[in-house]
Amino acid sequence: MKDHKWIFPLRKEVLGLTTDSDSFKNINIHEQVEIPSLPHVGSFGVERRFDVHKGVDLYADVGTPVYAVEDGVVCLIRPFTGVDAGCDWWLDTEALNIAGASGVAVYGEISVNPGLYLGCEILRGEYIGFVKRVLKKDKGRPTSMLHFALHKHGIQGNGVWKVGTRQPDGLLDPTPLLNSATPLDKEFPCQSLSV
Repeated sequence: MKDHKWIFPLRKEVLGLTTDSDSFKNINIHEQVEIPSLPHVGSFGVERRFDVHKGVDLYADVGTPVYAVEDGVVCLIRPFTGVDAGCDWWLDTEALNIAGASGVAVYGEISVNPGLYLGCEILRGEYIGFVKRVLKKDKGRPTSMLHFALHKHGIQGNGVWKVGTRQPDGLLDPTPLLNSATPLDKEFPCQSLSV
């Protein structure tokens, strides 16, 4: 792991930070992505109806390939939303945890590449899965996204972040690292990453 700079996890034009929860209406979300920042509804640390958001939601179409932000090792594959995850108000999706130099990156609301397994080594920029639809009802907002979270080394998850409580131990804000990540097309300009 000679270079710890992240690769952006989606092959899209990265437009930078946005605080506007409706800014997705003014961009081409099929080809472009913004990084939510407070008070955006998809940002890390935003208070929602029942909890505080523990990751960053990067809006993307169903089937959008997801790539590893840095080298690491697969340390957990699990149901993320839906019946098997204990939250049947959402559709079934999976999460993939990869331990790397920055901590444990959590790629949620995806379908994990079936070729991956616990202990599998991953290279940054490697295909790890694709975005699935998570929201059952279309309420005028994107219904599919990559939910990206980050934990300190050794922490796979830390439960619900309840409104009015302090940030859970070991939970990190991935926003600055996503904002400084190299877009995939700049790192791999002449190469089509296979899925």
